[in-house]
Amino acid sequence: MKKILCTSMFLTALLQLVYAQKITKINAGSKGFQQEFVSFEPSSAPAFNNKAVVVNEKNEILSQEAIITGKESDKLGMIHYRLQQVINSIPVENTFYVSHVKNGKVIMQNGSWVNNTNTLRTFPGLSEADALHAATSFLGATTYKWQIPGEETFIKNETGDANASFFPKGKLVYYNAASLEEAPNLMLAYKFDIYSAEPLMRKLVYVEAFSGKILGTNDLIHETNATGTASTGFSGTQTITTDSYNGSFRLRETGRGLGIQTYNMKQGTNYNTAVDFTDADNVWNNVNTAKDQYATDAHWGAEKTYDFYFQKFARNSINNAGFAIKSYVHYSRNYFNAFWDGSRMTYGDGSATYGNKPLTSLDVCGHEITHGLTSFTANLTYSNESGAMNEGFSDIFGTAIEWYARPSRADFLIGADFYTIRSMSNPKAYSQPSTYKKQYWYTGTADNGGVHTNSGVLNYWFYLLTNGGTGTNDNSFVYNVSGIGMAKSQAIAYRTLTVYLVASSNYANARTYSIKSAEDLYGLGSNEAVQTKNAWDAVGVGGGLSAAGKNVNLLAKNSTSENMISNVAVYPNPVAEKINISYHAAIAQNSNVQLIDLKGNVVQSFSFNSAKGINNKQLDLSSSTPSGKYWIRLDGKLLGAVIKK
Repeated sequence: MKKILCTSMFLTALLQLVYAQKITKINAGSKGFQQEFVSFEPSSAPAFNNKAVVVNEKNEILSQEAIITGKESDKLGMIHYRLQQVINSIPVENTFYVSHVKNGKVIMQNGSWVNNTNTLRTFPGLSEADALHAATSFLGATTYKWQIPGEETFIKNETGDANASFFPKGKLVYYNAASLEEAPNLMLAYKFDIYSAEPLMRKLVYVEAFSGKILGTNDLIHETNATGTASTGFSGTQTITTDSYNGSFRLRETGRGLGIQTYNMKQGTNYNTAVDFTDADNVWNNVNTAKDQYATDAHWGAEKTYDFYFQKFARNSINNAGFAIKSYVHYSRNYFNAFWDGSRMTYGDGSATYGNKPLTSLDVCGHEITHGLTSFTANLTYSNESGAMNEGFSDIFGTAIEWYARPSRADFLIGADFYTIRSMSNPKAYSQPSTYKKQYWYTGTADNGGVHTNSGVLNYWFYLLTNGGTGTNDNSFVYNVSGIGMAKSQAIAYRTLTVYLVASSNYANARTYSIKSAEDLYGLGSNEAVQTKNAWDAVGVGGGLSAAGKNVNLLAKNSTSENMISNVAVYPNPVAEKINISYHAAIAQNSNVQLIDLKGNVVQSFSFNSAKGINNKQLDLSSSTPSGKYWIRLDGKLLGAVIKK
């Protein structure tokens, strides 16, 4: 018998906490989602109890069941827990909160959390076998990894698990398309991790658990790009670490984490056929027709990537637990690509069109391995804006690793050793946008929604933040950014990616949390935070919308009185007509509240007197104001987003 559990029963299972805690800031989520951000006074913040914090319309603090999927500690004394939403004991895809905990208390929380009001099924009407058949029929591959005995042997040996298999097992989840535009209609689905050999692809496939309809997919293979590459054969002689084995030396080492290992696929496509690269005297001068010299490039690139994250951020490999970085070189024939598949690195030997050079350049090594780091932290969904940022952060750290390991020849070009794929300093030169949703912005479905194209916006933001620059963007906005240098810009980018972003994050979230990261690291009102905002204005994300020469940003902090306002609460949210604003004013003053649309236009303005101390104001939002999302600002202080019903 199919059992249906109403959400109201789920809500009664919520554990209500004492709500004497003071909320210092709360930003509303998109329609159908819980708050995107909330912060508390440290002295009265709720204790972390392995659950997510939600705030209802009465500003009561509730805790909600979750799965802890990750845990990161930082030098500021905070622990950041990644929590996946659970409803009816079933995980919800792409819904994550990050709880920022200090001294056992939740100081802040941000992310995407569904406020579901639908009736949800809890048992499937379709068998797992039938769902898998629907998934494989949809993909249409001719050969799957589990159909190749050697590959099954390989996965058992690689993992050390005699029961490991490429054969996909279905997991029940509530599917959510990772869109923050509106609350998803959650549907019970089977989730399969399917890896095919011909054609090569690895995807998460979501099958509706009753009809067998394919609800969506998510690519796990993250590629460089199909149009270009570089080779660390141009990096000259480098020192690498190997091991001594059976009278010779192998491209393996155990000094970094759980190891750096580099294997030879001999132009095959089955990982079980891979063998060790060996050398008799540990002087790897192995230039030959098989291009084995490029194997040392991949090995050195993996070592330098590990060293970069360890030395700069005290991170022990991509999962911060010593994850063994395995690289497979000489994949297939005439294969012009390199990719991270969720478990390992793979490099093709290139094609005659681009000089027959394997895709093992230093920046490509750093780029691809960073996809692995992203999968263990923000896990940005590989499509549309989140996918573009996934690619952009890999470009950012691929470039940062090049500046770290080979500074004499470092640049802001991807693949520039012999064939440039992208330019971070001038994205338009390679048909990428430098301004959000303007020239070259891709809106189609190819390339997972333009992940390799729309990454240009994040790349240019990072370049400006690092080096500075002046100009006029595609919104006719005149910008002036003072660079803060690579060390600080990469620290801000790293904290944004590993501490704050979640699977469904978009460019607006990247702006918010990179500014927050700069404030965490360098202080409120610091030059680093200001320049982080200025760089986002320059690329048209959340700012940079004004006419040339005006150089203003309606959403920016623009009033000397903003620091006089604290302990702000805005409710209810969403709001039909009347909205309450509670706040503390340091002095008595004339105050102004503005309602601002997403284009930066002031659509409503209210003036009144603020008394010194606690104030409670109720504003009547005009019925003529269209439904939608707006920003609300009090005396120059941006309070966050509100939803007008």
